[in-house]
Amino acid sequence: MTNVKYPPELFQLSNRQSRYGTVVLILLLQCLVPACAKKSPASPPIVLKPTPPPVHPASPGPPPAPARSGPSIRIGLSTTSREVRISAADDFYLVEKAPEAERQKIKGEFQVRVEREVQESSEVYRLPVASLANAEDAENLGRTLADKFSMPIVTRLNPSTRTTQVRLGAFSTRGEAQTFARGGLSAAGYAGALLVRETTASGGGSARLAVRGPENFFRLSSAGFLFSPGAGTSFLRLDGKPYRGVLNLGLNKNGRMTVVNQLGMEGYLYGVVPSEISPTAYPELAALAAQAVAARTYALKNMGRFNSEGFDLTADETTQVYGGVSAEKPATNAAVSGTCGLALYYHGELINAMYSSTCGGRTEDFSNVFDGAPVPYLTSVFCTVESGAPEVGLKGEHDLDDVLFADDGSPANRNLELAGVLALPEGRTLTAEYLRGKPTAEEIRAWVRRARELAGKPSSAPSPQAREIQSRAGFLRYAAESFFGTEEIVQRVSPGDAAYYLGNLKDGDQLPRPEAAVFTYLMQKGLWRPYPDNSIRAAQPILRSDALSALSRWLESARPDILKTGIFAGAGSPLPGTREVSISVKWGNRAQQFPLAREVRLFRRADERSTPVDTLKVIGNEKVRFHVRPDGKIDFLEVELNPTGASSDRFSPLAMWQTTLSRKVIAEKLRPLVSGIGEVRDLEPARLGNSGRAVRIRVTGSRGSTILNGNRVRIALGLKDTLFTITRAYNPEGLVESFTFNGRGWGHGVGLCQVGAFGMARAGLGFEDILKAYYKGVELRRAY
Repeated sequence: MTNVKYPPELFQLSNRQSRYGTVVLILLLQCLVPACAKKSPASPPIVLKPTPPPVHPASPGPPPAPARSGPSIRIGLSTTSREVRISAADDFYLVEKAPEAERQKIKGEFQVRVEREVQESSEVYRLPVASLANAEDAENLGRTLADKFSMPIVTRLNPSTRTTQVRLGAFSTRGEAQTFARGGLSAAGYAGALLVRETTASGGGSARLAVRGPENFFRLSSAGFLFSPGAGTSFLRLDGKPYRGVLNLGLNKNGRMTVVNQLGMEGYLYGVVPSEISPTAYPELAALAAQAVAARTYALKNMGRFNSEGFDLTADETTQVYGGVSAEKPATNAAVSGTCGLALYYHGELINAMYSSTCGGRTEDFSNVFDGAPVPYLTSVFCTVESGAPEVGLKGEHDLDDVLFADDGSPANRNLELAGVLALPEGRTLTAEYLRGKPTAEEIRAWVRRARELAGKPSSAPSPQAREIQSRAGFLRYAAESFFGTEEIVQRVSPGDAAYYLGNLKDGDQLPRPEAAVFTYLMQKGLWRPYPDNSIRAAQPILRSDALSALSRWLESARPDILKTGIFAGAGSPLPGTREVSISVKWGNRAQQFPLAREVRLFRRADERSTPVDTLKVIGNEKVRFHVRPDGKIDFLEVELNPTGASSDRFSPLAMWQTTLSRKVIAEKLRPLVSGIGEVRDLEPARLGNSGRAVRIRVTGSRGSTILNGNRVRIALGLKDTLFTITRAYNPEGLVESFTFNGRGWGHGVGLCQVGAFGMARAGLGFEDILKAYYKGVELRRAY
């Protein structure tokens, strides 16, 4: 999903274009695609048809073209290519971007590469100062360095890392470069710079594009080439990847090849929407339609943003991710077609429809994130349905009216009722009075035998050595040796382990050696805890509640699958002919309906404790653990409430996140953004936005401090969002060693929240209502 949508005013563009290339390109596209519908003064009611089920033909054919294409748009696929390969399943066409060039029908795979003849060359040494993920930050740093040192600056894009490296100087010798690196560059806070050697052309050698293909096909041009498909339903392939429309190849100022895909707006959106929001993970048509309208509006508003490069938008996160034909999906194609031509306007003008993946519960003001003037439709809003998310009421029943506690002081009802569901005490209804009593030796042996059976252990149990089994120590020894095996315990526990664990208990030294090994083993595995006063009370009689609670816990550890886990996806309709309630549980992209037993035991889980409840309101995406009895009904259900509350973006895996960075790493990553403050010592939010985001961050060094834009710091540090709190770890000298960012959200947080749109769609909102929830005061109109 797109994380960053930079506003167009951050870029200064010229309008230089290839006159002949543009004319030829327009004529080709007019032949390839049908005209769009005429612009309507008012929009008729819009009805989205349900997403058709996927069709799997015996031999896959190409997906159909949009019924209406929309205006033409140019997408920059690459600006750094040296060589590409172009092919098509059918005949296609090649024409040189030159006056009076003739179009030629071709077939097969063709190689296009940059070929240069360098007349004279020389070697220079440059100093790489920084590699930045943001090209604009790299350009700004370059200007700062040029002003400071009065030296030539070059920037180099690394396609593999998608970073831009800033290089300083053009030194004739290695020694000259090293001297400057140790002197002026080090004094400015850029110590440790490496050297790179570059070959520069001093004679201005010419670069041309060479096309080679079957049957000794060869063409050479400095103007570039256009490739177009031979039929409206066939695609061109660029290095094997299919694209609609035309491929425009030309040379750029860096001596590399710029590859542009020009096609109709609707076909472009076919490849954008599934690349920005997964229709598999978020399969609500209204959310996909909202994304389609936002992407269309964004593209129309930002047309021409990269005119100086020969295209309108990029194919990556800098603008909108575009994956071509291979990214297309039936559901997102339906969303695009169902909203064809629709865009968002504010006071009669297209809006800058910014969006990000996950807003963390509330979006942020444009002006706070991008240091620009306020934008009335890009203001902070809560990411939730105003009337409250639709709730599902679950009802449960319990055998125990009282809350019972285990010997360590924790509530035991959850484990006791699970023991009842699993029939550890077979044929017995559990009551508080019964559980507070002392078990007989026969009961204990039957419970342990049943626990072994449920855990799938061999029918022949190991021979426990314990003789007296009704005291706390006697029971735990007998049960542990029977359930885990005496040999396992002896092998796992050393005398040193026992001395370490039991030596920290009030009465641990009173245990005989065999019991000491058992208690140590259980403590190591987290399967037993002492009383709240840190004692064992080994000689006290064991209660039924303590014994059954312990066996239930051990059984879950031995067989984690005894309870199924999943995500609550909603309530289902009553089964035919019954009044039974069912719930839908999701695992990944698969969901299944389960009916609830009338006497389902219902628990709410929070802070690692489960509380019995009679009713529970759920809104979706809660974690659930449950037991299914042989007739397929759920008789035990444990629900963990969403840690992010009722926010519509709670379905995102990045609704909450955590990242730890050392102070050294942070200092290195922030080096291009700060100067004159010395060694970085600390950073902290200096100002919070309306959503709680750190819109200004103070960086403190050994010689001073500076305040930076929070979003720039986020990008430099590689954080997912600026909605975070910071926890620090200190070294023995009292200096910060590392910073842990505990955050919510992913992206800049301005405009539409993509996962939030899915949550709103699940709550029943239509795509127009979703869009107007995020973009305040806008209207939906047909742009074409």
